[in-house]
Amino acid sequence: MDKIKIITLGGLDELYKNMTLVEVNDEIYVIECGVKFPDKTKPGVDYIIPRFDYLLANKAKVKGYFLTHGHDSMIGALPYIYDRVPAPIYCTNTTKTFFCSFCIHNHINFNKYSFVIVKPSDDVRIGSRVIKLFSTCCNFAESFGVSISTDQGNIIYLSNFVINNDNAPGFVNDFAKLGKICEEKTLVLLMDSSAAEHAGYCAPNYRLLSLLKKELMDIKGRVFLAIDTPDLFNIIEVLNKAVKYTGRKIIAYDESSRELIENLLRPGYLTFDRKSLALVEDVNRLPPNEVLVFLTGFGAKLNSKIALLAARNNDEKIIFLTEKDTFIFANHITPENEISTTDALDELYHNDCKIVRIGKNFARMHAQEEDIKQIVSLIRPRYFVPISGSFKELLAAAKLAVSMNVGLNHNSIFVVDNGNIIEFEAGFGKISNNKVIAGDLLVDGKGIGDIQNEVIEERQKFSDDGVIILACTISKSKHTIAAGPDVQSRGLVFLKDNEALMREITKLFVSTVEMELAKEKYSISYMEEATKDIIFKAIRRALNKTPIIIPIFAEIE
Repeated sequence: MDKIKIITLGGLDELYKNMTLVEVNDEIYVIECGVKFPDKTKPGVDYIIPRFDYLLANKAKVKGYFLTHGHDSMIGALPYIYDRVPAPIYCTNTTKTFFCSFCIHNHINFNKYSFVIVKPSDDVRIGSRVIKLFSTCCNFAESFGVSISTDQGNIIYLSNFVINNDNAPGFVNDFAKLGKICEEKTLVLLMDSSAAEHAGYCAPNYRLLSLLKKELMDIKGRVFLAIDTPDLFNIIEVLNKAVKYTGRKIIAYDESSRELIENLLRPGYLTFDRKSLALVEDVNRLPPNEVLVFLTGFGAKLNSKIALLAARNNDEKIIFLTEKDTFIFANHITPENEISTTDALDELYHNDCKIVRIGKNFARMHAQEEDIKQIVSLIRPRYFVPISGSFKELLAAAKLAVSMNVGLNHNSIFVVDNGNIIEFEAGFGKISNNKVIAGDLLVDGKGIGDIQNEVIEERQKFSDDGVIILACTISKSKHTIAAGPDVQSRGLVFLKDNEALMREITKLFVSTVEMELAKEKYSISYMEEATKDIIFKAIRRALNKTPIIIPIFAEIE
């Protein structure tokens, strides 16, 4: 009988960075391979990816990566893992398009990857194993769930989805295929839990158009629409309807917004003609009632664009807000972007434009209580593993499953941490006493996991308390200061208000150097340490700050 392990390396008790391994005997299938984005405590870091030590140690077993859809939280880590753990990548054409865009933005060659393009409800055979895909509806087009066959029953993985009967192209739940899969025994269901605390169905509250249709139709001046890049469902629906019913021209605010429109035009999700697109240069030439300026980005990046536009500090000096404009602010608030959202809105309100803020009724397109209950009652798994969410959201999904009276209880629901191993043998599951290494790897430029905590701390100090650079030239033969001193401060003090402090720092620097030069044999390394120590104490005493201090000494004969 098959020996099965399920190991989640990312996405548990956190947002994003999703990565789950399903190991059947000597075969490993990787489902999702995503990033999360750093907060302000990690300056200079581009992305955070899962630690993949276990994959690296078992790379000969890896048979494929399954990317259920193309959000960065599902695909973004793969370019940083693939070179060391290569395997075929199973995804749809839409996901591949967005994966390639991610690579281009990060200066990565996307031609090296081995793609197997699938349709959302295809069956895939890898060796003797049949992996059945079934189309799902989430806020990314052509998403799918995964069912892996084993002799203990199917392992079903279901990422973010909603129950939706609109059947919009690319956003369809294939319940017929899922029902057929469920005719066989389901060993375990792994399901997104990030909205498990919200009552009712997600539909129709995720539909932006129904919340702003009146505003969109009645606006007379220019419209600015700001919406998160991952929310493809609403981007497609709103832009299509805006062109069809208002005749507005779509103007992409910047390069990333233009690229997103192109990625949706090519496969036909945006159904309007290219004649409905206009250039940024046309924004002041067209009649205001024919203009829709489209801004996109993710989280804090989108908020930064909005704030800069509102403050007239944007790179595109052509576009400015006026009192006749209407700004539709349609991005979701999350714990990560709450501060930047508040700042962006505050900047907007300094303008005289009309602001349409989509309220609390605007739901993220993730399964809520009734969505989860409907799927669990359809699949009726022997075991249930909540994934993708904070710990309280995982617990909420677990409690919901227990309450449904479908045979699930505290012994058949596993709420685990990243790195835990769930083992199944002869149809019975348990959490192993062993764990695999899990955690975060920081991506900084081309470096992966090579940033030490000390570097992050130094960057934080630069950000918080600034830097002092002290330099002079020393005559080796005369043991004197030949040139200088030069003392520079960045991010610490405003010099005009602290001239006395800078004079004291310069005096302390000179006296420290001269004291060491008075010795028969002086030491540059000692001068560096002594300078750091005495200047550090002086600044902390005067300002209660702890800046980075960099002494620089050049020697001449």
